[in-house]
Amino acid sequence: MAIPFVHIEARGSYHELGRAVGEGARDEVRAAVAFFRDDFAAMTGGRLTFAAAERASLAYADHARRALPQYWDELEGLAEGAGLPLSELLVLNCGEEFTCSEPVEGSHGVAPASSRGGDHCTAVAVSSQGRHIVGHNMDWYVIDAVNNVFFDLIDPEGTRVMGIAGAPYLLMLGMNSHGVASVSNSVHSTDNRLGVPNVFVRRATLGAPSVAEARARGLLAGRARGTNHLFADTGGTLWDVETSATASAFMDHSAAGYAAHTNHYVSPEMLPFEGSDHVESRVRLATAERMLAQGLEDEEDPVDLVARVLRCHEPGPDQAICGHPDESEPPAGQGMTVGSMICDLDERRIHVCAGPPCENPYQTFAM
Repeated sequence: MAIPFVHIEARGSYHELGRAVGEGARDEVRAAVAFFRDDFAAMTGGRLTFAAAERASLAYADHARRALPQYWDELEGLAEGAGLPLSELLVLNCGEEFTCSEPVEGSHGVAPASSRGGDHCTAVAVSSQGRHIVGHNMDWYVIDAVNNVFFDLIDPEGTRVMGIAGAPYLLMLGMNSHGVASVSNSVHSTDNRLGVPNVFVRRATLGAPSVAEARARGLLAGRARGTNHLFADTGGTLWDVETSATASAFMDHSAAGYAAHTNHYVSPEMLPFEGSDHVESRVRLATAERMLAQGLEDEEDPVDLVARVLRCHEPGPDQAICGHPDESEPPAGQGMTVGSMICDLDERRIHVCAGPPCENPYQTFAM
């Protein structure tokens, strides 16, 4: 039986968008916050309590509010709609910043955390047979799988965005009505600093009217840490932008007709900023690239090909693109594929599921 998720449709100001999500998914938001509140010390290797993270989040709040006030308004609306303190939602939306295993410059004694339970995301894209398809598996803590929201939002500028994410977060991944997809993966940058949290940067790229504008938004000055952005459009553009807090690299995969990225830096320019050996990440990337190249050679339907990649369990459980929790671990140490999506940019359709796509059928939504 498929894992259910909440479907939220909203339009209006950014505050109204957030409030609609908070009201429509109140139980899911509260359940996710409760999990983090109870397990945060375990998530951070005993280095940071949830209460301490609330206090520390104020420094990140200042940067987010100044740089991206519209998305700060959206988060305020989410907290208001869910009936929770904004500081609690901010901790979850600074999840990468607080659970990272690398030091953060200027964090005033907050020690780096241990390796987290999730952080095994895979992004893929195909431009073939006149089709432009983007896929993503979002891996994070197990709690998100049962507390997902499908976001269908129209912002004040008239841009419609769609994607699936955990209920307490700003939407970070998906496609928009301009035919642009933005999917991103965590990387372990070593120059982390107090700045604009990754969730806010990713949310900004999602509403961009072009890949060029999405790239510019992903390179926002003052970002707190790195991420990898994979951007695509209906013109066949496949761009990959790797960032750290202070550096970036650009790779154009348009000519190849496919692209993939996992959780480590690929560009030589970014290797000095690599904070983890990511052996399993390299295995996942090799698997995805091999499957995409072979599928294009075989002229496989692009949607079917992307779905097959996202459901892949090769070569084994610890290196699989489709991730399942290790139930021998405590809940705070369990990561899994909490949601999956396939964006058909030409048809303006998105296929989404909560949980691993091997077990949960995709549901289709059209713009």
